[in-house]
Order: sequence, then C-alpha cells, then structure tokens
Amino acid sequence: PSLSAVAFLEPRKSPIDVIQAVGRAMRTAPGKKMGYIICPIVIPPQADPEEWLQTSSKEDGWQELGQILLALRAHDERIEDRLSELMTLYVPPPQEMVATAVSVANQESGYIRHHYHVGPVGEAQRAAEQVVERKARPQDVGLRPLNELQERVREQSAVYEEAKSAAVALDPPEELEKTEEHPEKLTPDNVTANDIHTVLTTHQNADSSIETRVDRAPRENAKPDEILGPIDIKRTKDKAHRMVNKGEGVRIEHTSKRKPRDPMERSNRNALQMLLLTGLNDNTKAIRMNLLTKSGLKGNNVERDLNILRDCVLEAGRHLREDGLQSTLDNHFQMDNLAEGKRNDSCNVAALLLMNAAMLHQRIAVGNWLPISNLSEIKNDANVVKRLCREWERIMRHDFRAVIEPALETVYAAENTGKIAGLEKALRHVAAAAQEIATTYAEMGTDHAGPIFNEFMGNQASDGAYFTRPVAASIAARLTLDTCGDQDWTDPQVWRQHKTVDLACGSGTLLAAMLTDMKRRAREQGAEESEISQLQKLAVEETIKGLDINPMSLQLAASQLTAGNRDIQYRKMGLHLMSYGPTPDDLTKVSAGTLELLGQKAIVPRDGELGLADENISSQNVWSQDDDAELEDAVEAVKDAGIVIMNPPFSNRSKMGEKFPATIQQALRSRVDDMERTLVASDPSLMGFSDKNSIRPLFVALADHVRKRPDGVITMISPTIALSAPSGLNERRIL
Repeated sequence: PSLSAVAFLEPRKSPIDVIQAVGRAMRTAPGKKMGYIICPIVIPPQADPEEWLQTSSKEDGWQELGQILLALRAHDERIEDRLSELMTLYVPPPQEMVATAVSVANQESGYIRHHYHVGPVGEAQRAAEQVVERKARPQDVGLRPLNELQERVREQSAVYEEAKSAAVALDPPEELEKTEEHPEKLTPDNVTANDIHTVLTTHQNADSSIETRVDRAPRENAKPDEILGPIDIKRTKDKAHRMVNKGEGVRIEHTSKRKPRDPMERSNRNALQMLLLTGLNDNTKAIRMNLLTKSGLKGNNVERDLNILRDCVLEAGRHLREDGLQSTLDNHFQMDNLAEGKRNDSCNVAALLLMNAAMLHQRIAVGNWLPISNLSEIKNDANVVKRLCREWERIMRHDFRAVIEPALETVYAAENTGKIAGLEKALRHVAAAAQEIATTYAEMGTDHAGPIFNEFMGNQASDGAYFTRPVAASIAARLTLDTCGDQDWTDPQVWRQHKTVDLACGSGTLLAAMLTDMKRRAREQGAEESEISQLQKLAVEETIKGLDINPMSLQLAASQLTAGNRDIQYRKMGLHLMSYGPTPDDLTKVSAGTLELLGQKAIVPRDGELGLADENISSQNVWSQDDDAELEDAVEAVKDAGIVIMNPPFSNRSKMGEKFPATIQQALRSRVDDMERTLVASDPSLMGFSDKNSIRPLFVALADHVRKRPDGVITMISPTIALSAPSGLNERRIL
C-alpha cells in the first residue's frame, strides 16, 4: 500500500493489468499523501510538443496513456470532470524550427492551395492568415508548394529502396542507418516528409472572419526501421479539404488574439516545461479535449453519461446472453424469422428497454412523485427481479405505461424460462447505472440516446427504419419553426395551433428536436421555467403526435419527450403503435402500419363513392390504460396537422416485413399496392408518383394529405438519391 508510484513504459495488452497497476498507486497508507502514475509519451523530432498533443491520436505514441485514463475511469468516473486537476504534463521546449503542411482557401475562386512551411512555432499560422487577408503572397511568407515536397518524397523513397537493397549483404546494415540520419537544423531545403506532423488550414468565412484549424497529418505506414511513416501527400490534401469544408480538426484563435509564448520558455531550452491542463488557454484546452476524446472518455456530463449508458447496456446484454436467453428474447421481439445477418441483438435491445425504465424509476423516486423505493436500495435486494417488478407494476398502475410496460414484458419473457441468474445480474447492473445518470439523461433535451438505440437495434432496413442524427433533427426543427413566421411562443394557444405529427417517429428524434426548439424560443421571449414546464406538458399531451410500428422505438420516444417533466401524464401522450403484419383478431388480414391511413376518407377523400364506410384500422395508444381516460385514435391524432416532420421510410417493397413468413410478406406487399391504388383514385395526377421499389413516396403523399391547412408545413429529411436520381423525378415534381 505504501507504493508511491507506478510507471508505464510500454502499452499493456490486458486492460485488467492496467486497472490493477493503477489501483496499486491509488491505495492509501500511513504517511502517503499522493500516488503517482508516470507515463512517457514519444513526441517525434521536429514536432512542436503542444501541437502534437492536441492533434495526435493514441496510435501516434500514447496508447498507454489512453489505457491509463480508461483504467482510472473504471476506479472513479470523476476523472473526466477533474482531469485538469489531476494531470500535469512535462513537455520539452518547442523546437526552434517546425515543418507544417499549410492549405489556404481562396474565397473568390473557391480553390484550396496546398503548401508547406518551415519556421519557428506559430509562424506557419501567421503566414497563412496574411495570405488569406491579402497582406502577402505565399512565396513572400515562406510558403512553398506542397508538390515540391511530393517530388522529394519520391526521391527519398527511391533512395531508401536503393539503400535497402545495398544493405541486404551487410550485417548489420550500417549503410541503411546512415541514409536515415537527419541534419541538426531543419530548413525549407532539407525538410523531409517525416518532418511534417500537422496540417493547418485557413479560410475566410462569409462574415469576413478568419478561421484557422489544425489537425495531424495523415501518414503512410512506418517501415520496419522507422518510428513514424512519411506524410501521405494525397490524404493530407483530402484532410485539408475536409477541415475547410466540414470543420474537421481543432479550431485555433487568430494569431492577433493568441497569447505569445512565455519568453522564459525560450531562454531555457534544456528545461522541461510544466503544462497544467487547466483550460486557461487554447492549447491546454485543446490538449485536454484531445486526450479525453481519443482515449474514449468525454469532456462533459452529457457525453460522459452517454458513455455510461452505452457501457451499461452492453454489459447487461452480455449477462442475458451468457445465461442463454438469446433465443427466448429473439422470439419475444419477433427477430427469430430474420436471416442471421439481419437479426438484431435481442439481448442488447432488452437491456436498453430495462435501462429506460430504470432511469424513469429513479427520477420518480428522487423527485418523490410516487412513494416507491430508490434504486440504491433495490439493486442490493436478495430478490432484485421480484422487487423491481413489484415497484414497476405499482408505477404503471398510476401512469408511465409507455416506458414501463415494454420493460416488464421483457422481464417476464426472461423469467418464464426459469433462467434467473443472468436477469438478476443485468438488473443489478442497470439499476446501479440508472441511479448514477438518470438526472443528466432527463435534462438532455434532445435525442442523444438515439444513436445508441440505433446501434443496438441493428439493421431495420426491412421496416424502413433509418435513424436521423440529432444535429440534422435540430436543423430541421429550426427551419420548420422559422417557416411558421413570427409567433409568441410564450402563448399556450400558439403551441396548440402548431399540431406537429411525425408519421414514422422512431425513437422520437425529430419530435424531441421540435419540442426543444419551441422551448428555446419561449425562453428567448421571456418565459419562466415554470411556464416552460407547463408548455411542454401541453405539447406532449395535446399537440405532438408520433406514429410507428416498433414498440421499442416508441418506448424511447416517450422517454425523450417527457425529459424529466413530472407533470406530464403518459396516458395522454400522442404516441401510437400502428398495427403491422398479421392482425391479432383476424390472421387472414395484414396491416401496413401508418400507410393504412391512406384508406381513411378523413385523410384521403374518395369522391364518387356510394357512402361506403372506412375499414377500421388497428392502432394502439402506447399508454392504453384500464381507466376512464378518453383514448384518441390514430386518425384523429394526425388530422389537420399544422406541421408534418419526418424522415420517411424508404425500404424496398420486396424486403418489407422480413421478420414474417413468406406468405405474410407477400400479403404486406399486396396491401401496400391497395393503398397506392386508393391514393391514385383520389388524385389521378399521382399516377406514377409512387415507386414500386420503395414505400417512401407513399409516406410523402400521406404527409401532404395530413397537412391540409393552407399555412401548414412539411419538413422531410431526404436522402441525396431522392433529390438527384431519375427515380425521384416524379416525387420532386409533386413536391
């Protein structure tokens, strides 16, 4: 226990070894105030240490540091929040001369010119900014064409190959070693491809501001006698294009705003510089974020808790799998008819449903919404399965069925096998993690868990499910509400006038983004948090409507939309599970999910018919309570929407319902053809609009019929092929 320090001199193959070694330094003992973990990092010659640390990855020489940070998190998750207090870097002073690949974008021509620069640290950035600001020409500030270096790369490669052949007869190959020696001082004329470690880009934005970014230069594979391979010129140019156009790399301040390096640093070239990761300047902030993200940790609570969420689901899924519950859960989630490559991992899906329910449980317990036990007490119960089921049934009798019921049904399916050990381990693991992250998860506001859900749900292409990334959803929501014009978003009546429908809502990403942006606008217009809470309640219970065929998706959507608001009544949420596949009360009939709405006269009028009644369509409110709550059907839910926002399914018709037997698949395709004929009968101009290969155009047409108000808005996430390919021509004409 009195051990003062451990040092890692090379990467370890076993994470457990690292965790155990780190734990030795952390043990307490009389007279021991601190335990130290020492990790050397190889920084290549001619590289500026700070630039290297803020742009390099663990594969570039500090894999052991990444292992150590992950091991520390295994002991205590606070490492992510307190890294700047716990870690000190001792770096060598910057090199007198460094080589940098520099790419400068011309705003007028739209071209990017690629150069290289050799000079003191920071000079390459100043040179590039002067060129962008038209204060100097590239050649006047030491920028040389990168193609010159490309020629030198070819020459060096030829020299290397020649030396390598000459060395075959030598033992040891001394000649080969001599060819690799490097001059003491770097100059523009003797720089080699191995000397460039970073790529820097500079361009002018539309608002005339200068944006400079830095990232590590892509390298070729190292030869056996090299630490690093030479720079890959072509990939470096591609990287520069992405930095300019897509914002890759680390953004750094204009040289006029950056603090100059401490002159005392330069005066003592032989001393190590102590670098505290306090985030007080650009360099240390960038280094800290780089170490966190490239090591697998995160720099804020939301991302950290998403890490915990993902790890917990994987671990709980593993416990279920190891106890032999895979086939039972495959059957429970109707995955057993899918081909092996298209089958999702039902154990991970089950774990995610349990996790959602546990996080809701914890919020209810901590907020004293209901008299139930805290998860900290339940996770240690001798019979955790029975205790948790009893608590969840109590919660569900009050409300919250949308989230709790799918989790309970999963527990019952596993429990019926008699295999309890894996289920108990999974529930204990889930309870412990939910206890830790429930509060942050409730405050996220947008569908941050959606990517995790999408990852665990696997390939759902046969059902047309394609996940919308949160950033795309946020942009779509903002553009949608901008289109609605100036509104007083503090007025409840304005919220009621903007009934919002997603016909294929999935995990609720787009609906959550709409709710988040509405709340943001209300805050900006002066609404207090108590008013925001009431507006959210109004929206979720009255004006936000989501339809989907996947009950697991809707469970996550319910979690997203409530966002920790205890006043929302789940039984009033506008989420509808649409019948898809065989109809439970008549196995000779099949339902096509949301597309069944095309057969409803309230949605698609059919002039000339002799008063024939609509076929009843099967949909289920996901809260369906055994009480006197007035339930709304799917037709009423979508009628006269002010906003329809969606990422329309575009699965191939031939692959619909792959989880069903072949006869059901054929019946599904026939049913969709019936819906198409109904649509064309109501509007002959739509002949040829739909695509026999995809169900997407039918959803687009349905959206147009749902949004009947003259001032209504349709917002869609569209794949590039729908905007550019000949197959999308009719759809584009209609839109």
